[in-house]
Amino acid sequence: SSQLRFSSGACHGQARATCDFLQSLDRFRSVAMFRTWARRSGCTAVGAACAIELWRFSSFERSDFHTLGSAFHQFLLFDVMRLSGRLARRKHDQDCSNFSAVQAEVLKERLLANKDTAYGREMRFADMVAANDVVSAFRASHPVTRYDHNDAWVQRIAAGEPAVMNAEAETMLAATSGTSGRRALLPNTPALSKTFFARGILVIFDTMPRAVPDAFQLQKTCKLAFAPSWTTTSGGLRVGPNSSGPKDKSFSSLLPLYSTPAEGYQIDHDEFAAMYVHALFAARDRKLGILEANFVSLPARLIALLQREGERIATDIELGRLDLEVASRLSPALVTALEGRLGGGDAERAVEIRAALAPPVGEADHGRGRSFALRLWPNLRLILANATGAFAEYAERLQAGPAEGVPILSTVYAASEGLIGISLDPKLDGSAAYCLVPRAMFYEFLPLEPASATPGGSSKGELASGTLLPHELCVGEQYELVITNLGGLCRYRIGDVIRVVGFHHGAPLVEFQYRQGQLLNLRGEKTSEPQLAAAVSKLWPAEAGALVEYSSAERAEAEVPHYLIFLELVDGSRLTPEMGPALDRALRESNPVYDSWRRKGALGPCHVRQVEKGGFERLRAARLSEGASPQQLKVSRVLRNAAHVELLWNWKGEQ
Repeated sequence: SSQLRFSSGACHGQARATCDFLQSLDRFRSVAMFRTWARRSGCTAVGAACAIELWRFSSFERSDFHTLGSAFHQFLLFDVMRLSGRLARRKHDQDCSNFSAVQAEVLKERLLANKDTAYGREMRFADMVAANDVVSAFRASHPVTRYDHNDAWVQRIAAGEPAVMNAEAETMLAATSGTSGRRALLPNTPALSKTFFARGILVIFDTMPRAVPDAFQLQKTCKLAFAPSWTTTSGGLRVGPNSSGPKDKSFSSLLPLYSTPAEGYQIDHDEFAAMYVHALFAARDRKLGILEANFVSLPARLIALLQREGERIATDIELGRLDLEVASRLSPALVTALEGRLGGGDAERAVEIRAALAPPVGEADHGRGRSFALRLWPNLRLILANATGAFAEYAERLQAGPAEGVPILSTVYAASEGLIGISLDPKLDGSAAYCLVPRAMFYEFLPLEPASATPGGSSKGELASGTLLPHELCVGEQYELVITNLGGLCRYRIGDVIRVVGFHHGAPLVEFQYRQGQLLNLRGEKTSEPQLAAAVSKLWPAEAGALVEYSSAERAEAEVPHYLIFLELVDGSRLTPEMGPALDRALRESNPVYDSWRRKGALGPCHVRQVEKGGFERLRAARLSEGASPQQLKVSRVLRNAAHVELLWNWKGEQ
């Protein structure tokens, strides 16, 4: 029986072992089958994904001047930027939801990082960081500043002294455009550049497709950038514009996206030749997709050049060579390289350009036919450039005439001091409200006092005492921005006046209004850029296309102080005697406080002077010769430089 039990147990054990073996075999087969299925499914999924991407790639509008490699480069780059943009937007929204806490964190990080610099020791940053409330300690201890407060510190940086205002070594001194007067030099650090890209550019790649769904095709962009004119300080630091430009390390990797070849970005000290080359290579690409610049005034200049010089450009494209007059301004080697990039003549495209220049009888840029820009580039998607504030007039003129039907997007609010805001919902006419970027800088706001209509009012007392924080702002009110940035500037008045139009979670939404230095202010009336623009446009509306450019100056030394208004009109147009009084009436309607001073006789009527053809171009050339960059240059609506006023006053026209 014992043997039987053993035998029975053995049989049972063998059976169980056999069963376990068979189950293990089944499991092995199942795992093997699953792995085979997974491999096949993975291959199928990858194949399907590749097929979808190839379909997307082939379905996009593609420039005729793309190679397969450059087109695929753009395709992958845009996909990566879009995905990164979604993540950046998510982080932005999270920061906006906790705006005050993030701002306090940013301020503490800056003070902590720079507490051992010369400036940090002088201003006792360590004590501020040790306080229970860093924000309150900072605002109580550090004064609100202007550029003269920083000038001596910046000079030490220029001389090569380390750790003056920033523990992080400066990469350059950014030169401002000088629109409101003196050009300032501002420390630029790697943190400023990284923040501009990570919290500005990436978010734009999420914003743009929402505004213009087909923005990211495989078309090329006419990027209006120019070779910067650098100088060097005694300490070896570069001085110049901090706008993205051809000498940036990352610029070369983006060249396949641009219509202008690398050689076109090597032209320096000759804005006309550089702009002509931009126009030439943009015009030859019938599938051009985007015109891009810092400010919309540059696309306006490009389109005006194409309308004016279109026949020369058509001839260049037809013959495959560079216009002789333009070529004479460049080195022979550069001319040879540019003509090589043209790749021979294109008679068919030359015919198309001439047809765009001469629309069928009965068509006009704002009539039944397509605008000039869309005749030249039928698939032009948008103009990507800032068109807010003083630049709104250029957008209005473009969309009322040569670029009617082309969306204009303003996406970034930035300055030499760094990234300030991004537009989360840009409008197609160039208008935008900017969301202040929580981690770009620390923001404070100076309330504006109303203009003074009484003799006791101060013409310079435009600001109330004490700053406000974002949660203390009122929608609809105007404020001057005071910023503490990532380049060492603390509680710095940048001169920008903004209007609060709402909030995105906890972050203020603002509209740029004007620069403090661009106020006409003889008696406390404070006529702003928008008020001056409203008066001018009442007599010369954008759709009429009669106005070339305008500016103004204060004549405080006159027996009765008054404004001097410079106007340049299109060829053949002349000012009539009644236009001066009409403009003065428009100014009085635009600014009631100006009207009050006019009624009292304390201000005289504005004096209007017509500038002969080419006067404002000559003024632009003068400012460029003074060191301004074409990418940064803005028309000064209020001239503060006596030499500039004299230039326009005495201009007799091109000889």
